[in-house]
Amino acid sequence: MMKASEAGVVVAERPKMGGSKIGLGALRSRGFALFWSGQAISQTGTWMQQFAQGWVVATLASSALALASVNLAASIPILFLTPLGGVAADRMDRRRILLFTQTVLAVLAIVLGVVIQAGHLRLWEVWLVALLLGVATAYDLPAYQAFYPQLVEREDLPQAIALNQATFHGSRIIGPAVASWVVARWGTAAAFYANGASFLAVIGSLLLIRPAPAAGTTGQTRLSMGEGVRYVREHPHIVALLGLTAMTTMLVFPNAATLMPFYAKHVLQVGPGGLGIMMAASGTGAFLGAMFLLALPRRFRIAWVTTALIVIALALCGLAQSRYLPLSVTAVAILSFGISSTLGVASTMVQESVPDALRGRVMSLYSLAFTGVAPFAALAVAWLADVIGMRRELQLAAVLFGICGILLFPMLRKTNRE
Repeated sequence: MMKASEAGVVVAERPKMGGSKIGLGALRSRGFALFWSGQAISQTGTWMQQFAQGWVVATLASSALALASVNLAASIPILFLTPLGGVAADRMDRRRILLFTQTVLAVLAIVLGVVIQAGHLRLWEVWLVALLLGVATAYDLPAYQAFYPQLVEREDLPQAIALNQATFHGSRIIGPAVASWVVARWGTAAAFYANGASFLAVIGSLLLIRPAPAAGTTGQTRLSMGEGVRYVREHPHIVALLGLTAMTTMLVFPNAATLMPFYAKHVLQVGPGGLGIMMAASGTGAFLGAMFLLALPRRFRIAWVTTALIVIALALCGLAQSRYLPLSVTAVAILSFGISSTLGVASTMVQESVPDALRGRVMSLYSLAFTGVAPFAALAVAWLADVIGMRRELQLAAVLFGICGILLFPMLRKTNRE
């Protein structure tokens, strides 16, 4: 059933499903609840594959650059094709886009599992699958980010974003833990099969829900990415938020995600169990950061981001100095808390600012800030880790991140007044 909002936009009616007064209003929407549940299962499978893939690549090659090269293969299509994905998300039915991309991602996970089980895996095969994953993701991300406003009321959008982020990061706790047990019992291929099967949950949810139609331009054939770029340029507060996102992606994410298997194996010299503990700690910190957003008052958003920038820099220094697994686990948990809460604020504020007619294209630019710079940043960070050692590279990243934060601070204060 549908009802008209006060603004005259058709939105999905939300059957009453309970939920607390703080942060769970979005769950009153049946469509959101189904999609969110499916994503929880699918994202757990994705983190299982991330764990297994990182360990496989670290086993195939002892260079940090090898891990970064896989990330590069996946990210290059995202860099060039995401704007097209943004246009598609504003032109086409977003649910159908997601059904197609999620199916492709499931098939690719199973294919890689088959190759691994055959016992003839080569690094170039991992690159090829990563490249195809990047193509699918370039169309999946804008549609995915623009889809939530079709499932919840506008006032519940910040809660929906925070809950989605909590699920994403919460799956980082469960996924690596389950993957380490699955890999130990049945081998790395089993983790890829499990990920492929997990996509059935989100595909099933998409088949069951009937989202409200997107307002504005969906169905039109003459749309341009330039409209989205022009909108961002005319709103400096969105430029500042995209800059914050890109800065975090360039200087922090390669260390917190891409190079973590290298850090565990070659810096701390721990095995898959130690890596699983670190990834679970990272997921715990990120999950708590996302849940923190549910209670963060709007007026304190930028004040918290400023604090989090300092916390992130100090956590990077802690990782650089650590010689023991417990200290590294603590540092990576704090680091992930800061990243999750900071990027959650940025994503929420961008989503709240953009009209639905431009949502796919503007969110594709957000996706570029989040993932488009990642391949080049990961290569640079990995090269530095190989040349000067990862400990020194972490120290350098902390210093550069702090400098960028100082330069961005005036724009962030202005953002708070927008």
